[in-house]
Amino acid sequence: MSQSHRVRYPEAEARLPWLASLLDAYAVLDAGIGRAVAASGRQIACRPGCATCCRIQSIPASTLEILGLKWFAMERLPEKARWELVRSLRRPGMGVCPFLVAGACSVYPLRPMACREFVMLGRSCRTGENPMEHRPGDMLPLPAQAQQEAFSILLRHYGAFDAAGHAQGLGRQVVLRDTRTLQTEDWSGLWAALSCKIPVDSGGGGE
Repeated sequence: MSQSHRVRYPEAEARLPWLASLLDAYAVLDAGIGRAVAASGRQIACRPGCATCCRIQSIPASTLEILGLKWFAMERLPEKARWELVRSLRRPGMGVCPFLVAGACSVYPLRPMACREFVMLGRSCRTGENPMEHRPGDMLPLPAQAQQEAFSILLRHYGAFDAAGHAQGLGRQVVLRDTRTLQTEDWSGLWAALSCKIPVDSGGGGE
C-alpha cells in the first residue's frame, strides 16, 4: 500500500481500530486515483474553492465513513470551524453537502470515497455546469481495482477476516449496500454534540 497520501492520527487510531482501517482504505484509493491520473496524461482540474461536485450530486457514504466524519468534526475541527459546521448541519441546503462550509470541505482529510473518486481533468467546472452531463469525457474513470482493494480493508469490520470472506463481501457489495447519502443523513446528534463543545462566550450562540 502506498503511504504517500496516508494521513495519520496515532492516538485516535490506537483507540479506534476502525479509523486506522478507514485511513488505510483512503490511502489505497488515493494511490489508485494518482496512478489513473498519471496514466491519463492530463492534469487534475479540481482545486480549493471548486465545489461543484458538492452541490450537484447525492454523496453516498458507508457507516464507517460517516463515523469518520463525525470523529473528525468532534475531535479535529478548531472552534470557529466547529460553529460554522453546526450552522451548516442545522440549515442544510437543497442537495448541498452539509459539510460544505464557506465554499470548502470542512472535513477534507476524512472526505468519503465518493468524493475522492469524483475527479475532473482539464479545467475546473464553471458555475452552473454539471460535468456529468456536459463533460463526461473529462471525468476520471473509476479506478475499480483500487476501490475494491479499499473495500477489502474495510470488510474486516463487517466480519470478513480472510480471503474467502473478502471475496464473498466484495461479491455481495457489502460496503456499497451499507451506504446512505450525506444530504439525507440525520445530523442532529452531531450538531448538538458540537454545540456543547462551543464556549457560550465564543460569539457562536446565535442563529
